[in-house]
Amino acid sequence: MGADGKPAAFHQYTMRQAIEEGFTLDVLENYTTYKTFWKIAKTVDDDPEVSQKQATKKLAQYVSLHPHSNAQKTEIMIEHYRNFVQRKIGGRA
Repeated sequence: MGADGKPAAFHQYTMRQAIEEGFTLDVLENYTTYKTFWKIAKTVDDDPEVSQKQATKKLAQYVSLHPHSNAQKTEIMIEHYRNFVQRKIGGRA
């Protein structure tokens, strides 16, 4: 219990720390949406001169690391937090 009588964590062990230490797998490491995967696969099918496996991997990597894509994902996460999460946790995060 904390000083205010409410339950309090007795230690902080973050998900990031668990992933870095190898105790938890990063489930989002190879995450690609179905829509993105379909577009990549379709592009590869139209150009049979490249290895489908290699091309799909490279295109997915490019899309997931592109600054514009990351900016859009960040905006979505922040808006979700502001609209749904912040009031549920009383602004403490």
